[in-house]
Amino acid sequence: MKQYKKIIMLTLLLMNTLGAKSIIYDIAVENADGVTIYYYIRSENGRSVLQVTRREYDYSGYSGIVVIPEEVTYNSTTYKVTSINYGAFRDSKDLTSISIPNSVTTIWDDAFQGCTSLVSVNIPNSVTTMGGGVFQNCI
Repeated sequence: MKQYKKIIMLTLLLMNTLGAKSIIYDIAVENADGVTIYYYIRSENGRSVLQVTRREYDYSGYSGIVVIPEEVTYNSTTYKVTSINYGAFRDSKDLTSISIPNSVTTIWDDAFQGCTSLVSVNIPNSVTTMGGGVFQNCI
């Protein structure tokens, strides 16, 4: 067992030395309002789409007014934004408003849990699946 711990520790040290980052997003794109939104690229029905997520260990989260775009162009590729990941906006205590585009069909569990300043949410009719606790501990 000690050998495995040594291997894991050496691997983490090497990753840190080489500048490897621990992230849960694939791309970060600044939207038209100057807000950086983090996305995970996933496959849906044979095409690449985006899922809104957050930076790992970024417990300050998003703040103010966030408008999620229907599409994002990154490296000359245009992706449709189709979902909001589990806990994507979780504990974003300074988030006051969120506008979700018609391209989004799924909002995963706990997406907005703990967003205590959230006063305005625009959820379009296109959202057909919503997980549990999406707005848990919101005012």
